[in-house]
Amino acid sequence: MSIIINYVNSIFERLPQSPEMFKLKQEMLSNMENRYTQLIAENKSEQQAVAKAIAEFGNTDELLAMASLPTEEREPDENTLNWSNDEVEEFKAHRSKFGLAIAFGIFLILIAPALSLLIQEMARFLPFISALESSLLILFSLIPLLVLIAVAIGLFITFGIKEQQFGIEGKVISIDSITQSNLAKELKEFKPQFAKGITFGVLFCIAGLVSLLVPLLLFSSEQFWPLIFLLSFVSIGVFLFVFFGIIHSTYDKLLSIGDYTPKRVASERLTTKVANIVFPLAVGIYVISGLLFDTWSPGWMIFPILGISFGLFAAIVENSNLFHPKK
Repeated sequence: MSIIINYVNSIFERLPQSPEMFKLKQEMLSNMENRYTQLIAENKSEQQAVAKAIAEFGNTDELLAMASLPTEEREPDENTLNWSNDEVEEFKAHRSKFGLAIAFGIFLILIAPALSLLIQEMARFLPFISALESSLLILFSLIPLLVLIAVAIGLFITFGIKEQQFGIEGKVISIDSITQSNLAKELKEFKPQFAKGITFGVLFCIAGLVSLLVPLLLFSSEQFWPLIFLLSFVSIGVFLFVFFGIIHSTYDKLLSIGDYTPKRVASERLTTKVANIVFPLAVGIYVISGLLFDTWSPGWMIFPILGISFGLFAAIVENSNLFHPKK
């Protein structure tokens, strides 16, 4: 099997590095591996299976013609980052920490009010806290809430700055075929973990809703326990969603697939530029119109109208070849 992988890598190493070419490579490799497995099951020797698989699927000319792909490499542009394997590994290591930090920060924000409510509920069992007046008790319970939120904001800022240092916003990452192949394998191995993470996240969110609704329906309790359990379970579920989602998006970004294909990245660049002009302009018009003509009440309609219009504009940009000319 390693002979087939090395053979395919050697072919595509000489070809232009693009998402289309990567998909073509994966298709060829999959076909050859499947044929190899089939031949081995038919009691063919390893050498015979390799030779026959290469003979049947190793010709790239036909596949290139079917895919209508260019045989000349595209000229690099300012929107493409050409990364080596070491740079890819560095980015992956950062994103693992980044995903953990962002997910943990969101977890802290969600669990903070639960901890505040827990302190208020536990006050009746702790004499030195129950002696406090209600206003002081609420103030005392807000201290951990503010601390946890401050820690979360610190995590967002610190790792957000590190993320910006890679300069990937609005850029397409180009890597060699061997690194692409290794990443594709890692993504394939990661997908079961991703599915489990999302599944457990959904289960925790469902458990949170059950822990909220059941006590309210059966006991009509005025205590905070149902809300505490809801926030606790949901915070764990959201942590799993965010962490596994960031790791999955890392592979998508490196492989230029999913939401990070060159076309989508170009669309995002254009819509971001337009949004940076249109939305501040709308706010300015709303404020000036309100101050000069007292149109505060009907004037707010500009925002939902603008939101719907911009959504349509973004959809048109993403699906129109006019904004993504082929090189």
